[in-house]
Amino acid sequence: MEDVLNKIWEQILAMTEVIPSLITAFFIFLVGLILAKVFRRIIQKVLVNSGIDKLADRLNEIDIVASTSVSIVPSQIVASIVYYIILFVFIMAAVEVLGMETISNLLTDLINYFPKAISAFFVFIIGILLSDLLKKVVQTACESLGIGSAKLLANVAFYFLFLNVALITMKQAELQTTFMENNISIVLAGVILAFSIGYGLASKSLMSNMLAAYYNKDRFEIGDDITIDGQRGKVIGIDNTTLSLRVTEGEVIVPLSKLSDNQYTIHRSARFTPLDEPEEV
Repeated sequence: MEDVLNKIWEQILAMTEVIPSLITAFFIFLVGLILAKVFRRIIQKVLVNSGIDKLADRLNEIDIVASTSVSIVPSQIVASIVYYIILFVFIMAAVEVLGMETISNLLTDLINYFPKAISAFFVFIIGILLSDLLKKVVQTACESLGIGSAKLLANVAFYFLFLNVALITMKQAELQTTFMENNISIVLAGVILAFSIGYGLASKSLMSNMLAAYYNKDRFEIGDDITIDGQRGKVIGIDNTTLSLRVTEGEVIVPLSKLSDNQYTIHRSARFTPLDEPEEV
C-alpha cells in the first residue's frame, strides 16, 4: 500500500513541475494570438486604404479566375500571411518551453517553408496576368489579320503559357513535378501537332485569300467599276481577305482568292478617266 501511495505522490510532484511550463506556454500562445490579430487588422486596414485591392480587379476578371468562386483580395491575403507567420512563431516558442522537440522541429520546417510558398503564390499570380495579356495580344493580332478562329488561338496560347506557369509554381514550391512534366509534354506535343495539321488544312482558303490580297491589292481602288466571276459592281471596300462590291441587288462579298482563279475586268478605274479602255486581267 505504501508503494502505491509513493508512486501516486511522485506523479503528483511530476505534474506540479509541468504546470509552470504549461502556464508559461499558454501565456506565450495567448500573447502571440493577440499580437497576430492586432497586426492582421492593422495591415489589412493600411492596405485597404492604399487601394491595393483595386489592382486585383483585372485578375478577378480573367476567365479562369472568374469561373471559380474564389475572389482574390490582396489586403486579406497579405494580412492573413502575416497573421499565421506571427502565430506560428509564438506556437513554436510555446512548444519549446514544453520541451517537445519533435513538434518544435516540425513547426520550424513549416515556418522555413513559408517564403517558398509565398514566392510560388506571387509567381502564379504574375503568370496568370501574363497569360491573359498574351491571350489578348494573340486575339487582337488574329482579328486584325481577319482570322476567324482568333478566340480559339488566343485560348490555346493562354492555356499553353498557364500550364507552364503552373509547373514553374510547383517547382518554386518544391513539389515533385517530374511525372507531370513528362506527361504534360507528351500531351501538349500531341495537341499542338493535331492543331497544326487541322488548322493548316482549315486555313488553306484563308492563306489563299491573303496571298491573293498581297499580289492584287494594288490593282484596285475604292470606286473602281469591275466585273469578276459574273458579278459587276463598284468597289466599296477591300480588306485582307475579301473584296466588297456594290451591285444592283445590294452588296456582294468576293473572296480575294477568286482574283487568282478567275478573269476579271476593270471597266472604269478611279485612277483613270471613263474614256480609258477596259482592262482585262
